[in-house]
Order: sequence, then structure tokens, then C-alpha cells
Amino acid sequence: MSNYYDLDDILADGEKVPCRFNMTVPGLGYLEGNPGKQINKDSKLELPFWLAKVLAVCDLQEESGNSFIDIASPEAINLKVLNAIKTSSKSVDLHKLLPNYYKLIERWCSMYSDPEITTIVMQMLKERSFEINNYASNPNMGVNNDFIYSLDEYEKKLYKLTTESNKQMRSWLRD
Repeated sequence: MSNYYDLDDILADGEKVPCRFNMTVPGLGYLEGNPGKQINKDSKLELPFWLAKVLAVCDLQEESGNSFIDIASPEAINLKVLNAIKTSSKSVDLHKLLPNYYKLIERWCSMYSDPEITTIVMQMLKERSFEINNYASNPNMGVNNDFIYSLDEYEKKLYKLTTESNKQMRSWLRD
């Protein structure tokens, strides 16, 4: 669920996804850089996820069942990326791929109810969380390590919380 004031939610909703228009729409040419013009049927362009989601669920006509646009899978969940995640989730640079990867996947899976992607990403989160805990538990491991730089924003928060928790535990054990 989206939080109106959460910057990560705002950034995830602003991520662009590839779309194809199912009808000609007058006056929306500015989305393609053509103000005052129309967007033609079958035009392809990238729209922010929040806009694409709205246009994808609006029916053109109740009996047709078609929406204004069709949304294609973003690059962050294409077959190549999913195979890389299945092969070695720790080697995937989520930050480079999409800084708010988990937020976008959460929105995508809630919109399309895709159990395969959900399973793959949940397994990745488990594997990477274990690695994050290892680095947070041993502060010297995380220095100049590529894995730490590959974390998405959610994982960075997890790393920070885990590091702080480990510091507090060590302090409590010393006292």
C-alpha cells in the first residue's frame, strides 16, 4: 500500500513503464513531445507507473473490456533479469537496475497478481537479507564492497537498521 508522504513510494510511482495506446486520444500529444496533437492508436511510449496504472484500468467501453493502454513488463522484471535473480540474487545490482526495485515490484504484482514474479522476488529478498545481515554484523566486511553498493533503497534501510541493532546489542552485552 502506498504512503502519500513516503518519498520511496513517490519515486516508485514515478518510474516509467512501457505502454501501448489502444485508441487514438486527442490532445495528449504532449506525452510524446507534440503539444496540441493526438496520440495515435498503437503508439508506444513510457509513462509514469501511476498514470499507466490509471489508464490501464479505465475501460474504453464497458462491453469491449479494452483499456486505454496496455502496459508491457518493465525492464526490471524482464526474463533476463529474472533469470539473473534466480541464478545469483546476490550478484544483481538492484540499485543500478532500479533504486526502488521492491516498491515497483510490489505495485506490479498487486496490479497483475503475478505469483511467479512474487515468488522469485521474495526468494531474492530472503537471500539478500541474509547477506545484508552478514555485512551488518561485521562492520569491516562492508567497507568497499560491491554488494553494499548494489542495494536498493529498501535494502539500504534494512542494512542501516540491522547495523544499528547490532551496535546496540554489542553495547548492551558490554554493559
